[in-house]
Amino acid sequence: MDVGIVGVPGSGRTTVFQALLAFRAPKETGGRRGAIGTIQVRDPRLERLAERLQPERVVPIEFRVHDLCSSLDSSFPTAEVEAMKRMDGLLLVVPAFLDPTPEASARELGRLVSDLCLEDLTAVERRLERAKKEKIEDAAREALESARGVFESERPLYTAELPAGELEVLRSYSLVTDRPWIAVRNVGEAETGAPVPPELLARGEEVGCPVLPLCATLEAETAELSPEERAEFLREYGVAEPAGAAVTRAMLERADRISFFTVVEDECRAWAIPRGTEARKAAGRIHTDMERGFIRAEVIPFDEWEALPGGLVEARKLGKLRVHGKDHIIEDGDIVHFRFNV
Repeated sequence: MDVGIVGVPGSGRTTVFQALLAFRAPKETGGRRGAIGTIQVRDPRLERLAERLQPERVVPIEFRVHDLCSSLDSSFPTAEVEAMKRMDGLLLVVPAFLDPTPEASARELGRLVSDLCLEDLTAVERRLERAKKEKIEDAAREALESARGVFESERPLYTAELPAGELEVLRSYSLVTDRPWIAVRNVGEAETGAPVPPELLARGEEVGCPVLPLCATLEAETAELSPEERAEFLREYGVAEPAGAAVTRAMLERADRISFFTVVEDECRAWAIPRGTEARKAAGRIHTDMERGFIRAEVIPFDEWEALPGGLVEARKLGKLRVHGKDHIIEDGDIVHFRFNV
């Protein structure tokens, strides 16, 4: 998944980027604006697969994190709007290190939501204006009118309860708010480990945006520690897990993505797919040839595999490695072996 970090000026957006990726930018560079980094998503199930099978390679799900630009005067630079449209999700940074009051945080979150909805409202109104001179199907016009009402009420398209047909039409316009988003409340060191205020959680729920706590400065400063030392240091501040782990898990949940696993002689790998994905489409996530030449999927849930001392070999002998066709829905935690021919 590609996730873009968005924040108002002075929100600590770039420090959040550093905290998520667990690195410290050299002081002389003045930050990492526009940078891209990768987070590997920790999954205990993949770790247990690797521990038992001892493959040469273990490949977790990866997030590409993009340090995008700040909003300026209730708008975003055009290049950054286009960049946001290429993201699978957005991470909104709410500053709370100068003013930690819930009211201030809710106000900052509201500003970001308003700015993003305004971008989409402007795009929709521009398209409706062009439609006066061009031929446009009634269904498209109705969808755009519905979207205008959504954005005028400062709600993202991602949470709008519109007819499926209208949503399908609107997705063709690549609107900014047509993707999941979460927020982090970037607090000062004194607030590290404190829960997100209920008022801010409620405001986030109104706009379909879960909110996580984060002290970006503290986490960025621990980047030089080993993972074990870093985790222990953060626990002393009341932080249960590093920001990268918390954010990636929350984004997967918000995007309604699940994980399945593949095992070959020298590799264990995790894959992320939308919930409800059929076996043939899941095979295409690995390689288009596998989707095109799909024959069948051999599947066992992770919990069943873990309970068998003999692993996949024993599962096949006992008939627990189930054979499914192209329309079978892959479930979270499935271990899958695809048969294909091209």
